[in-house]
Amino acid sequence: MLTTIRGRARGVTLLELLVVLMILSIVLTAAVKTWDATLERGRAETTARKLNQLVSVIVGDPDYIVAGQRADFGFVGDFGRLPNNLRELVVSPPVSPPESSRWRGPYVRSTFNESPDGFRIDGWGDTIVYGRQAYNSNESLFVRSQGGRGYADKTRWQTVFLPYSYDALTGNDVEGRIVDVRGDPVPLGRASIVNGLQVILYRPTEGILVPWPKSGTEVATNFLFTSVPQGTHRLVAMFVDVNQIPHESTTTMADVPVYPSIGARHITMRLPIDWDDIPDIIP
Repeated sequence: MLTTIRGRARGVTLLELLVVLMILSIVLTAAVKTWDATLERGRAETTARKLNQLVSVIVGDPDYIVAGQRADFGFVGDFGRLPNNLRELVVSPPVSPPESSRWRGPYVRSTFNESPDGFRIDGWGDTIVYGRQAYNSNESLFVRSQGGRGYADKTRWQTVFLPYSYDALTGNDVEGRIVDVRGDPVPLGRASIVNGLQVILYRPTEGILVPWPKSGTEVATNFLFTSVPQGTHRLVAMFVDVNQIPHESTTTMADVPVYPSIGARHITMRLPIDWDDIPDIIP
């Protein structure tokens, strides 16, 4: 006769074991997918942060205002051109003489756990692409991550375009006029005044400040400088009185912010002299 002992442990059947394994498999699969999604999201966020930072240091931060004027024009404002490659943001291009360089980098600093080139490596460990072409289109200027898949899957690309075109960054106009202490414009019939006028714009060219002078009739009515890169540039207006021996000069200067695609317009350079006090040239 078969007896049953109360409290005796019952064995696990094969079916129950399979059910448990199946549940564990489902849980682990869900956990792995969640982890992969979290990891991918972190890589994408890290990459987006780097791309936006690179754009910001190239063209500057328009929201950085000092004394009511924009003060940050990035690499372009300092050097006078777009960087040829991203490495120029951390290593100065050659400038001669070196002490005259307006390069203010490194514009990007790697974190303590990154290599020196970490600023141009995306979240997947690939090199960030920098597109630079001299076309009048902002779509030719960009930084891009290929999302860990290279050219195979363009749907994963992350691209941030520079907010301005090539011409807007490097080809602006600076225009204005010269007046005397009373605010009167230059009397065009007075050769002794017209011939003694000069306006100089100091603009960065390949990282060096280069004086760009205009004089005489070029500035008697309105002065105009073209192809000026964005940035804050020194403008000097001067009058040389040729009637005096030695010649006496009167100068005024201003630091003029040149905005991308806007330039700097309607500038008034006021000289601390009175046109009526300048005698005519004695024949």
